[in-house]
Amino acid sequence: MRGKSTGERFASVAREMEAIVDNGYVIIGSPDEVAEQLREVAVNLNVGHLMLLLQYGNMSKDLTRYNTRLFADKVMPKLKDVHAGWEDRWWPNPMHAEPRAAGPAFTTKMAAE
Repeated sequence: MRGKSTGERFASVAREMEAIVDNGYVIIGSPDEVAEQLREVAVNLNVGHLMLLLQYGNMSKDLTRYNTRLFADKVMPKLKDVHAGWEDRWWPNPMHAEPRAAGPAFTTKMAAE
């Protein structure tokens, strides 16, 4: 049995990815397209919390920062009104100070840098 050529494999992967996007399993696009798709999910499925994957595969640190900044600056502001009147009972709140264990001072330096 003969294996698929590289071109056939890539065409198959492209069709699979297209189906994944078309079926709404992932949300990708311009900031306006992403905001529109997220609004639709939030309203139609009553979703209030999302887990975002703004870095995937072998994306560079710079591209990941750009992608994250783009989401924060161009997408999030367009969604602030979604569920704005709802009480969020699921968002974590900080513990009261008394039962907290003493820990080291917080540092903003990341281990990977």
